[in-house]
Amino acid sequence: MPIISPGKFANPDFLIRIRKDLLLAWLDPVRDYLKRRGVALPEPLRCGEADGECEAAKIDYDKLAQIFLDPTPDMPAELLEALYIFREMDHDAAMDALYEEAARRGKKLGTEQNWYRDDAGNGGAKALPHPAQRDGSDDSALDTVVRAWLLDRNLVEAVHNRMEMSRPRSFQCFSTFVDPVPRFGGPEAEQLVEMERRLNAFYAAWKRGHGARVFPYRQEPDWVFLIRHAAPCRREGAMEDDEPSTFYYRPLRHDVLRYDTARGEMAVNCCGERERRVLLRIFGSCLFGNPDFFPGTAKYTLAPLSQTGRASLACVDVPGIERVLLTEVEVQFEEEPRHRKIVKAADVFELVECGRMSWPMRIEAIKRATFQVKFWRTPRPRRLTIIPCNRALYSREEDSPLLERFMQARGFIQNRKVGQ
Repeated sequence: MPIISPGKFANPDFLIRIRKDLLLAWLDPVRDYLKRRGVALPEPLRCGEADGECEAAKIDYDKLAQIFLDPTPDMPAELLEALYIFREMDHDAAMDALYEEAARRGKKLGTEQNWYRDDAGNGGAKALPHPAQRDGSDDSALDTVVRAWLLDRNLVEAVHNRMEMSRPRSFQCFSTFVDPVPRFGGPEAEQLVEMERRLNAFYAAWKRGHGARVFPYRQEPDWVFLIRHAAPCRREGAMEDDEPSTFYYRPLRHDVLRYDTARGEMAVNCCGERERRVLLRIFGSCLFGNPDFFPGTAKYTLAPLSQTGRASLACVDVPGIERVLLTEVEVQFEEEPRHRKIVKAADVFELVECGRMSWPMRIEAIKRATFQVKFWRTPRPRRLTIIPCNRALYSREEDSPLLERFMQARGFIQNRKVGQ
């Protein structure tokens, strides 16, 4: 059973955008399966020098898309997984990242060869010389990811994983009580195997199936862990032979954990509270031998808003930020009748300074604060939201290092002693 849904990724308009010689090379190993489903792939003959499409090679894109939309139990799962990744990486940034990763690994992605079925008919993709001597310079972003997949699947998966790590914009942070913070040089292979074993046991018991993987990446000074796992199964309606039917699949999910080696702090982006507790215990146990290594102490506080007032927005000592404004606060009133009040303004401190608003007696009553942050040389301000005690939301994840420095300088991040 495939673990992902083809959904919008399987449609004729998308498939036809893949250069034909690359498409045929990708599908060639499953030629027999496609033939059983009613699609006979043409033999790639020669490639046109102008557009790179195989002469006399006609593909029934409508029927091919229907096969993806209606997977059978014997469909190779790699087909749907590849199609999912192709669609996710069909943009310029992914194309650039693929070329950079290929260069880093010493591989030539822009090759002077094209992809053909080998003459022996062995069902494998083989690169043969071509008079056009194409170097990939006129490949689209979609062509590039398919070419890279044929060259080195692991390369594409590594780039895709890094892209998934950059998507989350909301993390909850949990600091250790251990002092000094133990040195951490990265996970050992045995630790990764044990984490995956425990995660699979958890996800299987949680009706998410097996197949969880953990991918560690070094991002100075942090370590980032991408967890790929399945979600609960889904069943959706479909049409098969002009009759209503259903197909059954397991969607794919990605969780991201970022470990700050200096502070002993784990930032978590995942699906729910139960999963977050399990992840913290598994990582604490496998990496540090202590399931309670991340007990969940508070990181963020909004006390500077009432303690230092407008000075809590000062940013002259944080290069890269032009100005910060407080634009929204949410306050919880515990007195009867209990209620919450949300105050929005272009500058909330103006309301405070003119007496139209006052801070609550208990700073814990402020449940959320949103700031408008103007970065140097950016056309529009971006948002930062602090939700005590462990959560911060960013407009863009790449903003987080600079915003963390601002919050640290102004006291929104509670100081703790960091071991040497």
